Amino acid sequence: MKKLILLSFLTLGIVVPRQSDAQSRYPKNYFRSPIDFPLTLAGGFGDVRKNHFHSGIDIRTGGEEGKPVYAIADGYVSRINISSTGFGKAIYITHPNGYVSVYGHLKKLNGAIGTWMRDQQYRKETFELDIPVDPGVLKVKKGDVIAFSGNTGLSEGPHLHFEMRDAATQEIIDPMLFGLPFRDITPPRIYNVRIYPFDGASQVNYTGSPVTLAVTGAGNDCHVNAKDTVTVSGNIIFGIQALDFGSDTGSRDGITSIELFVDTLCCFSQKIERFAFAETRYANSELDYPQLEKNGQRIMRSYIAPNNKLSMYGRGANRGVVRFLDSRAHKVIYVVKDAFGNATRLTFWVKSNAVAPMGIAGIKTPKGTLLTCGKSNSFTADGIVFDLPADALYEDLDFIYSTSASVHGSFSVVHHLHNDFVPIHSACTLSISTAGVPKNLIGKALIVKVNDNGHFSGKSSRLENTFLKAQIKEFGDYTVALDTTPPVIRPGNVGPNKNVGKQQNLSLRISDNLSGIQSYRGTLNGKWILMDFDAKSSQLVYTFDDRIRPGKNSFRLAVRDAVGNETVYQATLTR
Repeated sequence: MKKLILLSFLTLGIVVPRQSDAQSRYPKNYFRSPIDFPLTLAGGFGDVRKNHFHSGIDIRTGGEEGKPVYAIADGYVSRINISSTGFGKAIYITHPNGYVSVYGHLKKLNGAIGTWMRDQQYRKETFELDIPVDPGVLKVKKGDVIAFSGNTGLSEGPHLHFEMRDAATQEIIDPMLFGLPFRDITPPRIYNVRIYPFDGASQVNYTGSPVTLAVTGAGNDCHVNAKDTVTVSGNIIFGIQALDFGSDTGSRDGITSIELFVDTLCCFSQKIERFAFAETRYANSELDYPQLEKNGQRIMRSYIAPNNKLSMYGRGANRGVVRFLDSRAHKVIYVVKDAFGNATRLTFWVKSNAVAPMGIAGIKTPKGTLLTCGKSNSFTADGIVFDLPADALYEDLDFIYSTSASVHGSFSVVHHLHNDFVPIHSACTLSISTAGVPKNLIGKALIVKVNDNGHFSGKSSRLENTFLKAQIKEFGDYTVALDTTPPVIRPGNVGPNKNVGKQQNLSLRISDNLSGIQSYRGTLNGKWILMDFDAKSSQLVYTFDDRIRPGKNSFRLAVRDAVGNETVYQATLTR
């Protein structure tokens, strides 16, 4: 009977889903869901984004804040991070089986956890605090309400950011591998394939420009929408734009693996099951960075740059570079899978066009200064020094530098450092001369990036001799400007001699025009008060506690920017 059933499956072409190796390596019945409503996702694990791979899953909360968040298993709170950016308010719980769960963008920490953290903030007189917690201090049981969901930090809307980590290595692991109640029988979608000439002698359709092919379908019914076969010559790389969705409408999971074959040769393979935070910025090397910057399109290149140190790559010939030297047609196959083993297979053909062997080397004469990846580089010109550490570049770069006249509000020429379409991996030191800055205003000077709209974005700068120095992670246009304008304080529900007896908080907005807010300090009756700061809304909020007393209270808020300009707001409040 078993043989007959198997034969029927084969005859009908039915494939029985099989649990992936990754799925079987992690406990499935140990953890509960961090929420008590159906799990739908707004963002999946490993989604490749500018400057990072998404390190967890984004759980939808129905566009609302204040939903209970639960400990997924017994353990203890091992870290709490409160920030106006990043994950906002975040809790880390270490579990006895060797994993750590992370809960981010929280609105409020619950019970003893919230009380303990509040005490730490008052003791240190700071809102922003990243602090380890000893194992015996804040123990939790599976199902305890540890917090309430929110929209803090750099969240773009109410949701819960949830992660799983290896306690020993702190590597982030796909939470979907731990048996969370999430249904996915839907294969990933490939939206576009992009074919690139790799060097100056390579061609796609007889040009030196990439070609993009639209893709329709999913699973085994996936194909490119192209009337003609693409012609390729020389060294070629490929890339895809792909997403995965859960079986419920609109829920977004992540791509787990990508394999690229040309004929029978595996040219590239990647498995996004786990990674370390130190690796995450290498996402920029995998992305088609110019496409991302120009139109926001996230195309993942199936190519490993010389200085790309990601650990998630598997087998693959020649780092994903395919050499087409003959005059034959070649079959290209992409196999893309999600964490549940659902797969999409895309097959298309390219026609190889033979080129002269001398041309394949792709030797080009540099137009600027050759910066070598894997080595430190230093570029010097009149009024500027630009130092790049050894791991700053993913590939060798023909660095193009020029200057143009100063613009309105600047006190040096504008230094054009290559362009915005090449990523930088690690911080580089940019030094610009202060020769054009009035001596009496030198303390207000800083390096700024000139954006496309002509606006300045300030960089934290320090003065060394006659040069300003700043750490930058982007190429682009830079100059020197002055910040002589103090921060702005906009009272919300605060005012002179106001009766706040019916209020539950004080709310104000703070901003700075250039160098950025460095610090703020709020006091009531001369004593520091805890004011939550949300950077994306520029809002400061003090929630009433026993520090505001009946009768008259003296409120003071001092805000200072990065070059020392300060604004003070004071009011007498009655309660």
